[in-house]
Amino acid sequence: MRTGCFVSTGRSLDQALTRVKLAESLGYDSVFVTHIAGRESLTVVTAYALATERIRVGTGVVPIYTRTPATMAQTAATIDELSGGRLSLGLGVSHRVVVEGWHGQVIDHPLAEMREYVSIIRAILRGETPPEGENWRTGFRLAGLEPRPDIPIFIAALSPGMLRLAGEIGDGVMLWLCNPNYIRDVVIPAVQEGRERPGERQATSKSSPRCLARSSATGPEPTRRSGASS
Repeated sequence: MRTGCFVSTGRSLDQALTRVKLAESLGYDSVFVTHIAGRESLTVVTAYALATERIRVGTGVVPIYTRTPATMAQTAATIDELSGGRLSLGLGVSHRVVVEGWHGQVIDHPLAEMREYVSIIRAILRGETPPEGENWRTGFRLAGLEPRPDIPIFIAALSPGMLRLAGEIGDGVMLWLCNPNYIRDVVIPAVQEGRERPGERQATSKSSPRCLARSSATGPEPTRRSGASS
């Protein structure tokens, strides 16, 4: 089991960068940042990457309706290059109040839309022509930037359907406020069921998917959050 943490920027980006450096010095495997209404998460992840050398950096998570899959893939490839291959891309469908109220988009068929979105990103990161989708149609291909097929994609999921999809096409699943019984009785069986399907996953992903769950913890920084992945 590897340990990661969520480091929010709060009121001070400088203080957040200090906490990220502390997490790296303490041996944490990864650090993630949420995407809400404050500082933009992918920009923050870039700052975290440039301030560190070893720790993985990731989003937990970016709503897929806030960017086209071509823009998301291009951004992810750029951050992964800047970080020396340390990016973990966390994606989610989010909620109607965010997607529709803030961004003016519509959540219609979340499972099908997540599947389509991830398949387009995977193709672009492999340097291939993206498949034609129902919601997103693009002929975008990376130019002047090497393909980044090894970027792991984590999918936010709570319902059995999205958990199965995360197991099928994701390299891991990101949870939120799940008690141990729910993880044991619902999350693990659903993810494993999806994993047994012939899904499209990261090129190097051959083992069981990682499960990232948030829990409270105490330590040198009282605001630190920790997440265990296995």
